[in-house]
Amino acid sequence: MVRVVQVGLGDWGLNWATTIVPQVGNIEMVGYVARSRERADAASARLGEHVAPFFSSLEEAVERTAADGVLVLTTTDAHVELVSRALALGRHVLVEKPFVPTVDEGRELVRMAEARNLVLMVNQNFRFFPAAQRAADIVRGRELGEVAAISIAFRRMLTFPSDARARWFRELRHPLIADLAIHHFDLMRMVLGREPVSVFCTAPQPSWSPFQDPGTATAIVVFEGGVTVTWAGSWEARAETTFSGEWHMQCQHGDVIWACRGDRDLTLDGDSVAVVKDPGGMRLETLARDQLFGRAAVLETFAAAIAARGRPWFFPNGGDNLRSLALMEAAIRSCETGNVVDVKWNASAEPPNCRPARPRDSGG
Repeated sequence: MVRVVQVGLGDWGLNWATTIVPQVGNIEMVGYVARSRERADAASARLGEHVAPFFSSLEEAVERTAADGVLVLTTTDAHVELVSRALALGRHVLVEKPFVPTVDEGRELVRMAEARNLVLMVNQNFRFFPAAQRAADIVRGRELGEVAAISIAFRRMLTFPSDARARWFRELRHPLIADLAIHHFDLMRMVLGREPVSVFCTAPQPSWSPFQDPGTATAIVVFEGGVTVTWAGSWEARAETTFSGEWHMQCQHGDVIWACRGDRDLTLDGDSVAVVKDPGGMRLETLARDQLFGRAAVLETFAAAIAARGRPWFFPNGGDNLRSLALMEAAIRSCETGNVVDVKWNASAEPPNCRPARPRDSGG
C-alpha cells in the first residue's frame, strides 16, 4: 500500500476523493490538508463518516501520517509552492495539470525531484485512455508507414458547477489553451513521439464571448521531421466532440481517425479508433476495456512508480511535461503577438524566439 495525503478540496479535489481514489486498491488515503476549519467541515460532509483525518498544513499531515506521497489537486497558481514543500519533505508528488504556470518554475521543481530521487508526476490523464495509446502504437510501430499530417478538432460548450467557478474560469488567462489544450499538446507529443519545433496560433474574440481571454483558437504546430498538426478548439461550440477532440492522422498507407475521453472520466464511451486504408473502407480497432483508465490509471501508475514497479513508456513525469508546457507557452505567446514562435523547453533555453508569421514582401 502507498500512503498519500491530498491537498486541494474544491469541486475537482472532492471528485478525485470520491470517485477516483476508491478505484485504486494499492492507494491508502491517510489525510487531507484543508486551508480552513470551514473547508474541512464542508469536505468532511461530502466525504462521509469514514474519512481520513484533516490537517491544517502539509507539514503536519506528512509528519503525523508518515505519507509516502502527496496529491496536489489545487488550482495551478498554488502548485509551485505546494509541490516544492512536498519535495522538500522528501515526498513523491502527483500534481494536477497544468503542472506549473511557466516552464522556468517547473525546471526548479524537476531539479528538486531529481536531486532527491523522488517521483514527480503530472496528471496528463488523456495519455491513459486506450484509444490514445492505440493511436500512439500505430505510429510507433509504423503500421501505416510515416505520418505526414494530423488535424484535430475540439468543440465543447463549457458549463460550470457554480457561479463562483464560472466567474473564476471566465477570468482565467487563456482558458482554452492553458486549461484544455495542454492535454492536446501533450497528446501530440505522445502520439507522434516527436518534439514540436514551432507554433503559430490565432484566436478570435467575438463581442458575445463570456471569456476575458479567447475561448476559441486555432494553431499550426510543426514537429521534428516536418510533421504538421493543425488544431482548432473552442469552449463556445454547440456541436460537441469528446474532450480529446476528433483526430485525423494522414499516414503513408492509410488514415487513422480516433477520439478518447468522453463526457466523464469514468467510462470509455468516447474511445474509438478507426483505420482507413482504401476509400470507403473503414476498420474499427479493438481496444482494451478491462483495465483502469484515465485518472484512476494515473493514480495506479503513480503508486507503482513509488513502489519501484516500473513505469510505462508514456509516463508523464515533470521533466517530460516541461516540453508540453513549452508548447503551451509558445502557443499563448503566438496568440498574443501574431508571430510564429519557436518552441524551446530545455534547461538552458532562453524565452521562446518569435519570427514574423509571413516573410516580408521582397518585391519579387
